[in-house]
Amino acid sequence: MTLDTASPFAALRTQRDRFVGFAFAAADLLLEVTSDGRIAFAVGAAQHLHGCAAEALIGRPVFELLQPADRAIAASLLASLTRGERFHPVMLRLASADKPPIVFGGCRLGNRPDAFFLTLAISASVPPPVASGEGILTREAFAERAAQYLLEAGQEDCKLTLLTLDELDALTARLSAEISDGLVGTIERYIYSCASGIAAAGCFGNGRYGVIHRCELDAERLQSGIEGFARAIDPAGKGVSLRAATMALDEDGLDAADTVRALVYCINQFAEAGKGEMSIPTLRDALDGAMAATMARVGNLRATVAERDFTLVYQPIVDLATRAIHHVEALARFADGDSPGDTVAFAEAVRLIADFDLAVCEQVTALLRQRKEATLPIAVNVSGRSLEGSVFTEALLALLQPELAPRLLLEITESAVITETEAVNARLQAVRRAGFKVCLDDFGAGANSFHYLRSFEVDFIKIDGAFVRAALAHSRDGTLLSAISGFCREIGVATIGEMIESEAGAAGLRRLGVDYAQGYHFGRPVAALDEIPPPAAPARQRVVVRRRAGQTGYVASWE
Repeated sequence: MTLDTASPFAALRTQRDRFVGFAFAAADLLLEVTSDGRIAFAVGAAQHLHGCAAEALIGRPVFELLQPADRAIAASLLASLTRGERFHPVMLRLASADKPPIVFGGCRLGNRPDAFFLTLAISASVPPPVASGEGILTREAFAERAAQYLLEAGQEDCKLTLLTLDELDALTARLSAEISDGLVGTIERYIYSCASGIAAAGCFGNGRYGVIHRCELDAERLQSGIEGFARAIDPAGKGVSLRAATMALDEDGLDAADTVRALVYCINQFAEAGKGEMSIPTLRDALDGAMAATMARVGNLRATVAERDFTLVYQPIVDLATRAIHHVEALARFADGDSPGDTVAFAEAVRLIADFDLAVCEQVTALLRQRKEATLPIAVNVSGRSLEGSVFTEALLALLQPELAPRLLLEITESAVITETEAVNARLQAVRRAGFKVCLDDFGAGANSFHYLRSFEVDFIKIDGAFVRAALAHSRDGTLLSAISGFCREIGVATIGEMIESEAGAAGLRRLGVDYAQGYHFGRPVAALDEIPPPAAPARQRVVVRRRAGQTGYVASWE
């Protein structure tokens, strides 16, 4: 330690302040730091923390004791003391990477505006992030890790905690990039310090985090630490407010696999919810309600698939040149009246879509085998997410008997983003080699449409109804659709337009080069193939057609 050069009484007061600070600090190392950030006094375990004697620290910048990524945060906290504040202890990392995190605290004692007391204490309460050392995970990686852990370790005593830091975006906007980065890292260390038995912790963006753990999480300590720290570094002194909700994942009624599905769905809903959706009385109410509702919905969907508690209706697709029915699309309807689109989207989100798609394919192929006489070809929807799994594709190919090829088409929906495009295309080609045509549905509905058109070799594309309506109403969109139709024709891909509800729409679509059309103008969905109405003829067209015996008004194959 150093000796004071001031009067004996001043020296005594200084030493008194120092040791009062040390007495209340419970620190491994006590430092007095001047206003320019240099160490004026040091006592404690400097050798253990920094590899040198305490006296050797005198005159050195205090921030050299910390890792570079944490120095901006430390400087911001020190600056807060010039406003007469005591900052809440935070967890920072020492310059020696092999050392555990330290609890870094600070205050100002007495009437000494140019001197600050800082305390450094080894934090034994901060465990290693995870066994693999990955620390805070992305949302996708967290969901995957949580699912894997739940399946392997079981549901008993397993808990999910979700955290939301309101006003975090506003706070980071007020901070420099260095301090903002340090803020995120410090929040993550706080999370790990407040619970043991953590299997995974993830950051979802928008100030939202998730933790899978077995022991209790100290929410009060976490809230106090993060809110106090955030106020200390905020130039406006506002900081953030933290809300946390914890729930057990050992609910009765669902097995581990379905609990995982519900868990991942809730994680994604939490991560994507807008601010207004989170402004509810408590986050715990939202989490309990969302998890309970999701688990119930997963159970209901599984029962619907197992019991085949859905029906199929059929809507015609018409050749715009001849007005003959080219084929029909099989559309699912549910007994409880749930929206088919919402149900399918939920099935995709909880990874039950493959089971549902296979059930629909089984029903359609059974119908085609039953009606061996000439009948309308049928298109059946298959989610791109289902095709990401090899097990589903193997089961599908087992259903696709060669004699069905002229009468069955697969429509690949893209309501869920297809990530494994190469693998999915390989499976589509196996379907096409078996003689079955493939259609890419929902073209123009999402940002990935052109990517999918390049990635997947198909026979048809179905253009989304909103895109069709825009093309019929605006010349710019019409020019784009005409170019797409021409491109598809060049590469041997036929085009189908949705949502045609008038003859004007049908005529306009044909002028844009689209081959086929679907919509109420040509027929609403009906419960039986025999109820399909004859196609609508062009307005003001007087053409006499003499049918030969056996002529049906539709084509009996894809050619």
